[in-house]
Amino acid sequence: MTRYYLDFQDGEMWLKDEEGQEYDSLQAARDAAIAALPDVGREAPPADGRRAFVAYVRDESGAILRW
Repeated sequence: MTRYYLDFQDGEMWLKDEEGQEYDSLQAARDAAIAALPDVGREAPPADGRRAFVAYVRDESGAILRW
């Protein structure tokens, strides 16, 4: 299994995954990132009140992966 890091951006606020988690595939990591978005949305909004969520999946080298 490969360790992936799930990072989230909410406007100018970044939530960076420092620990990562092992997933069977990039698709499994992508699915986990998407599934986590509702939880991220429950956090207090940024100071400007605008919400624009983006999920990123990084590999162990820190590269952001595309699917």
